[in-house]
Amino acid sequence: MLTEAGRFLRRIVLPLAILTFVMVGLGLLITKTLDGVWPFTIEDDLDRAFADHRSGGWNDTTHLFSTMADTRVIIATTLLAVVVARIVGHSWRGPMFLACSVAGQALVFFLVQLFVSRDRPDVPRLDAAAATSSFPSGHTGAAFALYGGLAVLLTSRLRGRWPAVLVWVLLGAIPLAVAGSRMYRGMHHPSDVLMSLLYASVVLVVMNRALLSPKSVWGYLSRRREAPQGADGGLPRAALVVNPIKLDVAESRTRIDRIMHDAGWAEPLWLETTVLDPGAGVTAKALAAGVDLVIAAGGDGTIRECAGALAGSDTPLAVIPAGTGNLLARNLGLPIDMADALHVAMHGRDRRIDLGTVDPDDELAGPAGVEARCFTAMAGIGLDAAMVADAPDALKKKVGWPAYVVSGARHLRDRRMRVTLTVDDGEPIRRRARMVLVGNVGALQAGMQLLPGAVPDDGLLDVVVFAPYGMTGWAHATVRVIGRRRDQEPAVVPVKQQRLRPIEHFTGRRVLIETDRPEPRELDGDPIGPGTRLAVHIRPGSLTVRVP
Repeated sequence: MLTEAGRFLRRIVLPLAILTFVMVGLGLLITKTLDGVWPFTIEDDLDRAFADHRSGGWNDTTHLFSTMADTRVIIATTLLAVVVARIVGHSWRGPMFLACSVAGQALVFFLVQLFVSRDRPDVPRLDAAAATSSFPSGHTGAAFALYGGLAVLLTSRLRGRWPAVLVWVLLGAIPLAVAGSRMYRGMHHPSDVLMSLLYASVVLVVMNRALLSPKSVWGYLSRRREAPQGADGGLPRAALVVNPIKLDVAESRTRIDRIMHDAGWAEPLWLETTVLDPGAGVTAKALAAGVDLVIAAGGDGTIRECAGALAGSDTPLAVIPAGTGNLLARNLGLPIDMADALHVAMHGRDRRIDLGTVDPDDELAGPAGVEARCFTAMAGIGLDAAMVADAPDALKKKVGWPAYVVSGARHLRDRRMRVTLTVDDGEPIRRRARMVLVGNVGALQAGMQLLPGAVPDDGLLDVVVFAPYGMTGWAHATVRVIGRRRDQEPAVVPVKQQRLRPIEHFTGRRVLIETDRPEPRELDGDPIGPGTRLAVHIRPGSLTVRVP
């Protein structure tokens, strides 16, 4: 039986070998059998037409595009894109896809060059000809592999048809411009660039199926140092608590089962959330079944429900991020990619983190009575809660977290609320604010540090009072949030100046927020209904999370 690595290599090596064979066959067919046969007889005519209509402006433009596909530029751009993709995606899968796509097309190009020899067009050339065959066009193939690969990665993170179309139009135009430039400059025949576009597109498809596709057989390339064991001495078993709205169970189940089987784990227990049971009930069933690990596959809401059920137990929680925000995953450095997240779940280490808990009150009472509710990332009252409550579900599915920006813009001119904030046993602090956030972690989407001092295992809650006034206040607050680094502590300002600050920070173990009128409230991005009170406290080290 093939291992995951064996299947992965088969998915790449075999198709590339076939592609190389086909390209060599097409090259010999064009240069030997079909030489002097229409339409190849008019290829030089097209190159001559380009040469006859050259101008200074077009010479400069085509030189720019030709340079964009130069070997050194391609290598430098690929390395830069790989680094950025790794930082943004917290995964090696996207960077590997891009690097392997560029390297794969280069391998096919050099192998074809060994068997196919074709003279360059018989026209004045604007560039010095390399000692390689005209067939295929290396510049065109490299450009399509790089910029087409970037388009694949970007569209995989976008939701909606038209943003994806726009990305493909913008990035796809670059290799087409390179192809036209190479013909304009007298370096290649039309069939050279067409065949390059063809083989580079096949390489992208091969790498996509092997590295990015949800149906890919590749789970994660890792050596098993020792056979894993469950608590009972047998094979370890996990429970998958899945939000079916966020993750397609039918599409993912076979792949997840295969990856876990090949890693030495028993078949997982699959449990789906429902509207009536968003995660806590099925997590309790998983605990009763004696599983060694609970894997939450969904958004921050699903993770919050699982965390509440696991709090105080020794059973670790692993996360497959599939939501709009994925705040806990981003703050703990968890990979967004499903296979990489599974690798962390099976081979990572356990970390104890704090859990925020909302004190029960009449406003949070449900049909079954008053129950405490928890949060893993943030709880808030005011603008942030209104923003998440009003974000259209259809827009969130299409564009992701930027949908919150759209809904937030509707509330920028809302009247500020009167807030009384009490931290631990301190004196009440009265402010007029847009929102108050209590966080166990500090980073928002796109790496913005709203609570830069927040640490998930320090036994403290971090509080931010957000109170910008007017355009100047909003600009000041925006600059502070966007420009702040993770390691920067909030500035301590004199008491007399605090009321004028657009952002204030506090820390404590218990936080009480009271408002003069009912305001929207949220936990980890889920609305919990309006109220005039939000009281929270920290439960230090109560949750075990599986991290890299």
